[in-house]
Amino acid sequence: MFRDLLDTGSPEGKHFFVRPFVVTARHAPCLTLTRHYGFIPTEHRTVTIFSSMFLHAGFWHLAGNMWFLWMFGNRVENMFGRWLFPPVYLACGVCAAGLHYMLNLSSSVPCVGASGAISGIVGIYFVLFPKSKFDLCIYFGWAHLKTIPARTHAAVGAWVGEQTLLGLLTQAVRVSSVAFWTHVGGFASGVVAALVFLLAVPAKLRRLAEYAKPWYKQPAFNRDVEHITQLKL
Repeated sequence: MFRDLLDTGSPEGKHFFVRPFVVTARHAPCLTLTRHYGFIPTEHRTVTIFSSMFLHAGFWHLAGNMWFLWMFGNRVENMFGRWLFPPVYLACGVCAAGLHYMLNLSSSVPCVGASGAISGIVGIYFVLFPKSKFDLCIYFGWAHLKTIPARTHAAVGAWVGEQTLLGLLTQAVRVSSVAFWTHVGGFASGVVAALVFLLAVPAKLRRLAEYAKPWYKQPAFNRDVEHITQLKL
């Protein structure tokens, strides 16, 4: 089955090995903290939708999510700009929590972690950078079977397909403390956000944004380039 995603994210072919996850904090070290600030469907409060995004069940939970955010978020932030990126990130987290809530109305287990929002960034990446190179690693249990070179749609599509299947499985049998539906909900909201961005921002500005400045600074950037060119002439 597909266990993990190995991203090469750039034309240079960098390799990273990581898997993002939100966990239900049943075994977190500080249950009082997670119960107060984690998102609990049966005791949902607006503030916990946001506080749960910044709370993790341990060091490796946090490190894995931050690594995944760095992998995908770098290019997305370059495209969106530093002012638009945070609200889009938070909005994806809210949508992720919303899907988890709708499918787990009777759950009293706190849900913590950033990867619902991060999955939204992955969804944006899925739409905006479809030609990025990935290595798709196929595992059976812990045994590595094969590595397949792939592009964004195949590699990320395999990951979100895995999350959906595992989400359906955990709805029937509690086999994991990972809140898979937050990943699916975040990813779907990111796809929608990226499609809106494509409709709102011209292609020329998007291309320049990846290598220079965010789309909303392009007119000023273009004037600066023209001014420098005139000086050189």
